[in-house]
Amino acid sequence: MRKYLLIIFCIPFIVFGQSHTIDEHLIQMTGTTNDADLTENTFYNAQDTCYISWNIINDSMPNGWDYSICFPDCFPIGITNGQDIFYPNVSEYLNCHMYHYGTPGFGIVEMEITTNNQVIDTIKWTGTVDVFTSTNSIYSNKNKEIVNIINIVGKQTKISQNSFLIYVYDDGTFEKKIIIR
Repeated sequence: MRKYLLIIFCIPFIVFGQSHTIDEHLIQMTGTTNDADLTENTFYNAQDTCYISWNIINDSMPNGWDYSICFPDCFPIGITNGQDIFYPNVSEYLNCHMYHYGTPGFGIVEMEITTNNQVIDTIKWTGTVDVFTSTNSIYSNKNKEIVNIINIVGKQTKISQNSFLIYVYDDGTFEKKIIIR
């Protein structure tokens, strides 16, 4: 008898289960002043039709930093709220971009998402930007391959001594070098 009561009592929890999940609630981003921006995403997974509204409840950043949100579409800098309808069995992109414009520091963007006017989730992005130094480039060159070598007038060339050369790598980065012997 107890088992039957327990099963009957648990059926509403199974039938009226959670309408959505969010993969990550705390997202940490790191970079250097040489990076264009910081960006990291998670996903909002709808198991049922979800009427959502979102609002930025906290943004604490150094002077000169900006941010933008993508949920599910990317919004311009300055948009701090929105609403949408997500349909069952869909994973929607949820992203924050922090634009530091070469300024080191630490920033926080906190978003509150309300689903079906009932469930409130909080997503927090933290971003740390360190000063780019020459030691950063030593460690980042480990897996790069040279795609092209260009001389000062922009022509493709081979490695030569006592001349200014630009090395272009497969990841899109480049280095300026002078080999003196």
